[in-house]
Amino acid sequence: MKNTWITALILSVVALSGCDKDLSFQLDAVSESEFSSQDSEDVLFTCYLRVYATNHLKYGVKVGPQITVFTDSGAHRFRIDSWGDDWEYLIANDEGEGEGNRQRLYFREENEHPMSCAKLAQAIDKKAFTLELNRCEKVDQSPASCNVALEVASDGVELHNAQERSQQANQVSSHSPVRS
Repeated sequence: MKNTWITALILSVVALSGCDKDLSFQLDAVSESEFSSQDSEDVLFTCYLRVYATNHLKYGVKVGPQITVFTDSGAHRFRIDSWGDDWEYLIANDEGEGEGNRQRLYFREENEHPMSCAKLAQAIDKKAFTLELNRCEKVDQSPASCNVALEVASDGVELHNAQERSQQANQVSSHSPVRS
């Protein structure tokens, strides 16, 4: 009887601790970027999805998040935009309790013909997306606890198109003092 009670207590503690979020991802903004095609003179656009990742653990983890956004035209998969790696390192939460370390990550659609940024922002505001981790491990590659919370920014997703960004950059440069 005593062993049954201890086992039940251990299972209860494990179940309760499993409810805490270890990592949280907050979808924040969609930015349109233009680039020239290598094959033609065409100017193409791609969308970047800005996500804030927070590690609430007391140790750093390597994560490989993928976000799938669902629209009328189907599923669109976004991977972390990095230098060829499919993972990012999230810094440990040295503070213990509290917010943890918040890091900005950028995601880019895998498709050669990406969806419009406006449709992406609408789908995210409708919460038509999922996040999966294809990797979650400690630096020494041992398994890590990765209970994930996923949410949209409280104000919704901001949409920044390429024309607005170039106009803002021009305004900043026209107001900058010239140094010789």
